[in-house]
Amino acid sequence: MNQKSQNIKALVSIGLPVYNEEIFLAQTLNSILEQDYQNFELIIADNASTDNTSVICQEYAKKDSRIRYCPNSTNIGAAGNFEKVVELARGDYFVWVSGHDLWHSQFLSLCVENMSQDDSMVLCHPQAMWINAESQPLGMIPGSVDTRGLDTISRVNVVLWGLGYCYPVYGLIKLSTLKQATLGLKIIGPDVLLLAELSLFGTFSHIQQPLLYIRRMADFGDWNRYIEKVFNQRLSELSATQLFWEIIESHVQVILKHIESSPEKNSITISIVNCLLTKYQWILNTMVSSNSSGTIREDDYHQRILNLFDQSQKFSNCLNNLILLTPQQSISEITAHENSVHNPIIIIDGVFFQLYSTGIARVWRTLLEEWANTEFAAHIIVLDRANSAPKIPGIRYLTIPAYSYNNTDADKQMLQQVCDQEGADLFISTYYTTPLSTPSVFMAYDMIPEVLGGSLNQPMWREKHHAIRQACSYAAISENTARDLVKFFPDISIEQITVAHCGVAPIFTPATATEISTFKHKYGISKPYFLLVGAGSNYKNAILFFRAFDQLHTKQGFEIICTGSGVTLANEYRQYTSGTVVHSLTLSDEELKIAYSGAVALVYPSLYEGFGMPVLEALACGCPVITCANASIPEVAGEAAIYVDANDVDSLTDALCEVQKSPVRSSLITAGLTQAKQFSWVKMAEIMSSALIQVTLARLNLQRVNFIIFPDWSQSEETVGLELQEVIKTLVNHPDKAEMTLLIDNSNITPEEADLVLSSVAMNLLMEEEIEFDGGPEIVLVGELSPMQWSALISKLQGRIKLDHENQEVIDKLKVDTIPVVEPDNN
Repeated sequence: MNQKSQNIKALVSIGLPVYNEEIFLAQTLNSILEQDYQNFELIIADNASTDNTSVICQEYAKKDSRIRYCPNSTNIGAAGNFEKVVELARGDYFVWVSGHDLWHSQFLSLCVENMSQDDSMVLCHPQAMWINAESQPLGMIPGSVDTRGLDTISRVNVVLWGLGYCYPVYGLIKLSTLKQATLGLKIIGPDVLLLAELSLFGTFSHIQQPLLYIRRMADFGDWNRYIEKVFNQRLSELSATQLFWEIIESHVQVILKHIESSPEKNSITISIVNCLLTKYQWILNTMVSSNSSGTIREDDYHQRILNLFDQSQKFSNCLNNLILLTPQQSISEITAHENSVHNPIIIIDGVFFQLYSTGIARVWRTLLEEWANTEFAAHIIVLDRANSAPKIPGIRYLTIPAYSYNNTDADKQMLQQVCDQEGADLFISTYYTTPLSTPSVFMAYDMIPEVLGGSLNQPMWREKHHAIRQACSYAAISENTARDLVKFFPDISIEQITVAHCGVAPIFTPATATEISTFKHKYGISKPYFLLVGAGSNYKNAILFFRAFDQLHTKQGFEIICTGSGVTLANEYRQYTSGTVVHSLTLSDEELKIAYSGAVALVYPSLYEGFGMPVLEALACGCPVITCANASIPEVAGEAAIYVDANDVDSLTDALCEVQKSPVRSSLITAGLTQAKQFSWVKMAEIMSSALIQVTLARLNLQRVNFIIFPDWSQSEETVGLELQEVIKTLVNHPDKAEMTLLIDNSNITPEEADLVLSSVAMNLLMEEEIEFDGGPEIVLVGELSPMQWSALISKLQGRIKLDHENQEVIDKLKVDTIPVVEPDNN
């Protein structure tokens, strides 16, 4: 019997610690017993419940011999009860389950199968979903982690830094590994600490399918409140300093045990200690407030770490790397500074992938592919609706429920919950969904229903208009779409809209004669042919082509290919094609490229386009284009197409004749290939990522004129204050001050401390000068920005005002010496 077969028959121990769970317990037990994987034991540890929990447990134990009911005579605490079910477990794998949660019937089978693929795997968890008291879904839970293919240091970092809610602890765990774990459940943050320890033994895997349903109780789910409650309880027993060292020592002892012989031991230890200093910043802050001196002595910090490592005598070489503090700095100060760099998070709702597979899906798939290998990928999370989004390596995904126009209000609430949990700075949807309050960018593809008089009461268009009104910024795929957006929503200014033209996929290039011949033979095409794309939509105006084609004296010498939406030829068109073979084909991109390349022309008499992708694809393939100068089409085709009036049958008939002339064809093909080179997906991806990052800078209140200064805050408050006072006085007296923003770098000082200095400066100016601040300029502290945010900001700056004392380290680091140095005058 092979290894996989053995694992598939492995015994799973299910640990169910319960206390007063009578309301939902039967539902939980039923979901366990209904598993399609039946080789399990269920251990129920009843923590001296005072309701009917014991009665329910005993009834189920009598019905199924796999259930072991193990009541406690007294309540041993939640942590003790969780440990008890592990001690009693006898299986190959172990999984905890709560007495009010539910499992999908394939929870165990899929997890066991997944674990069987790799002996180095120690934990497998599926996607989890919040449910309410009525078992209705509330949304997916973030916090999944997959560490396959990562080294030890990376696995530990992913667990320590990457988890929000720690539901992976309710996944399937290799029992032998779990019993080796020593960290226990008796200190603050048990889930993440236990998971971090388990990650030292092996890898975690994640099943991107909701199989675990966690009931969100009225007092459950707020991790921060839970942590605060436990922390305050421990703080009543210990001093803050003792509590801090309890946590640090627990971690380091575990690290020492597991990685003493590891070649990566120094890196792992440094990483985890650094993580702790940041992750438990709130503990350190409490220590400062409770410590009479306001700081933790640097020598004490070093000596405590030294004592820990001396126990092993193996880690003295890495002590220098662990000395994080500089003289006169407290742990809380350095931690706050390190933690202040904020990488903005942008949520992208991939809802369009669930709804349709048309051109918009192509746009977003290509954008994600372009972003995957750039620094922008670190800023985005794609919401994967019911596993419908394309999985692109390098992109982070979060699975959430499918979208329905019947439940839009609940969807908005769910999206807001996800944004809150992920700490999102910005939201953009692939198709008109919105959260409740997180700032959003609206992506405009077209304004077809508005321009052509569609029924705007349909749910789709209602949601579109809601998204438009709620957005704080806008993007459009053409200049014309941007103008139409402003036309129908005059409260939007054209300056608020970023235009990012679509690109053309590399596959769309001229095909060879052999490829064209093979294509025609495959589909039985024996004559020259005209090509129509998307003829099924009324606004594509295909009827104009068929009427014009009917007037061709040589129409018997041609065939027609229809592809794209509405590929089947409508009955109203058949009267114009008598005696002509019409091919209705569904083509892959590879075949579409050949169809373009071999056509007499793409005929595209559309009444309206948001962009006009088929026109661009045809031009790139060396296919002459006959179209109408409507909406965005002239932006795409330029001078490389034959334009006809959308209602003029005769002019289109003439164009069908004209395009057959060799000089005309040759000129159109050459111009088309040149025109197509102006459009690039790389360019669109760069424009879109830059625009989205720019929106995350909204708090800086950038205006027409933006200056920045880099004070050296290590100087005395008097020195810094005088320099700030001189700059601000000059700008306040400037005639254009209402259009100015002064940005002040405070990357090495807290906002509170900088505000105190600025308040003092403002008071001095008001007392010494007759100055009015009401009319400007805006004065904003920059804080810490990500590299992409700095890049976006620098492009918006008109100058750097040089000070006598500057933070040269930051200037060098950010390379802001490229910003011109200015001396603002009052003229």
